[in-house]
Amino acid sequence: MTTMTILRGKSTSTSIILWTCLAYLCASIQADTQNINVSINPSGETTVRTGQNLTILCSVGVPLKTCRVEVPQERSVILEPNQPSEDGIGWYGSSLDAGQCGVFIAQIKEKHDGIFKCSLTPKNARYESYNTLRIIVAKPPVMPELMVFPGRRGERQNYEKGETLKVSCRVKAGRPVANVSIFFGDEQIGLEERPIVYNYNNDSYVIQNATRVLSWTDNGKVLRCDATHLALDRPLSAKQQISVLYAPQPQPTIERFGFVIGQPGTVNVTVQANPRPQFMWRIDDDKVDEGQFDESNRIRSSRAVELGKGYWEITLNIDSVQKSDTEKKYVLLVNNELGSTEYQIVLSTSTEPAGAFSHFYGDLDAGSIIGIVVGVLILLLIVFLIIFARATGRWCFAGGSSTRTIGESDIADPAASVSLLRFRKPKPDDPNAGRRSDTESAGRYSRSEVDSSASAARRARAKMNFSQLFKRNKDKVSGTDTDTVRTVVTVDDEKIQTSDAPQAVTLNSANPAVGEGGLVYAELDLTQQKNVAPRRIDDDATEYAEIIYTKPEAEEAANAANK
Repeated sequence: MTTMTILRGKSTSTSIILWTCLAYLCASIQADTQNINVSINPSGETTVRTGQNLTILCSVGVPLKTCRVEVPQERSVILEPNQPSEDGIGWYGSSLDAGQCGVFIAQIKEKHDGIFKCSLTPKNARYESYNTLRIIVAKPPVMPELMVFPGRRGERQNYEKGETLKVSCRVKAGRPVANVSIFFGDEQIGLEERPIVYNYNNDSYVIQNATRVLSWTDNGKVLRCDATHLALDRPLSAKQQISVLYAPQPQPTIERFGFVIGQPGTVNVTVQANPRPQFMWRIDDDKVDEGQFDESNRIRSSRAVELGKGYWEITLNIDSVQKSDTEKKYVLLVNNELGSTEYQIVLSTSTEPAGAFSHFYGDLDAGSIIGIVVGVLILLLIVFLIIFARATGRWCFAGGSSTRTIGESDIADPAASVSLLRFRKPKPDDPNAGRRSDTESAGRYSRSEVDSSASAARRARAKMNFSQLFKRNKDKVSGTDTDTVRTVVTVDDEKIQTSDAPQAVTLNSANPAVGEGGLVYAELDLTQQKNVAPRRIDDDATEYAEIIYTKPEAEEAANAANK
């Protein structure tokens, strides 16, 4: 009996636990189904300065019943459209039915730094959906702290050439952290180092490190740490000048010109060294210390003058220059605790030599010289374009002449005809055999004479100069620009009809049949010959004609229409 009672008690307790878990699970499922994703703009976090305004918009994809916002350090506010603002906080957005809930803060205060929250209740829902935004009210940082690690000498300002300069800059109390940059002269250094950020008690500070191997040219440069921030109108800077110690730097042989025999002379030499070096002149075997005379009391050395940043100038004054002074060997010895250097000086009575092209540019400055060079290049380009256009028949040279590639047929257009001026060869029984026209008699040449003429023509063509490239042959008949080609045609001994008077023979083929025993000089005329009956050559004859290339009528008509 007791055992049964215990079992019943355990069963009841188990049932209660099961029903409790089931109710909690159902409530969780219902809450998840009613929780709607809320978008917020801006999202994540936003940084603003004190006194600026801020607009935040929360929205969902369903109509809303209520819109509630919580501004840091302000009371929770329920907003509606067309509602007047209170304490600089008012409604922003389209409407609740559009699923929007926004707030306009007229003036940001430092206390508004914190978490903003908007809570939205959709229609037909019992629970709110919300989203948050981190508002960062900018707080300016304090003055940067520039820390320079000591070098070999244990000093924080003097470093030797070749040492590594180590720098650290810390900027505190900025919200958000400041942007820190380190400059050495005009060069930014430490770009390979990432800043280190620390957050402490809602404040933060940042540390930027940098390193640089020093050269003698870095002497006198200023090390600067700049802090920029949204809350600052101008960067905050911390500065320190760096001194680099180095031995006197070598120079090539120093030449000084323009000395006049019998007149005073001055030799100026500038050297780079840090710290201050000691100077001594050696003139052949004579030594002249800084600020002293030589043995003849004609030559005196001045004391070195500091020009700044490790530059020193010393002067050697000659009372009256003699020819022997220009033949001596001058050496300036300079030394400091880091080393010594000798400088060779050569004196000359001649004038200083001018540059290699001084007779071209004279006293012109660099801009004028560049302008002249550019002008010459443009002129050469124009000449090249003119030659190219003339050779290829482009632009202004287009359409003025017909161009043919060497080796092409003399008659490019099969429809064009060739007109030959025909002279009959007289027969033995012809009573007019002794009377020949000048044109016909001019054709009685042997083949050797023709070959000689051809050779002379070839030699003449070989002597063609550059100016002939721009010449254009004129058609002897029509006066238009044409290409004239003289050719020799051998006429066959065939029995054809003859005529006592000259007549035109029209060859409708691009390559008319010719035979042996005759020479025909012709000029091709690419004009369509009309109403000319073809005839055959029936006997030996030496004939002369010009072959004139002109445009076909169709092409001429097309060109006339284009003009």
